[in-house]
Amino acid sequence: MSKQALRGAGLAAVALAVAGCAVNDEIYVSSFTDSHGRACTFVYTAQEGESYGEGRDVDVSQLDCEYAPPGQSPGPSTTTRLDSVPGR
Repeated sequence: MSKQALRGAGLAAVALAVAGCAVNDEIYVSSFTDSHGRACTFVYTAQEGESYGEGRDVDVSQLDCEYAPPGQSPGPSTTTRLDSVPGR
């Protein structure tokens, strides 16, 4: 597992502990390269609306951006879904 993936998983654990996600929340860790060449990672939760016509509620947190070490470039953009309930 890459350092960035480990950091993303750690950020997701922090987000879960702080936010106290509901059972039907979906949690994602996304990474991308910004316009300055920094590798960025963020955690977000998404929950479908409870009633007809209500949109999806998305909460973004834990944005972290860093430049790649000299001689390396950031990897491709990724989004990974994490389970909000252990053992699910």
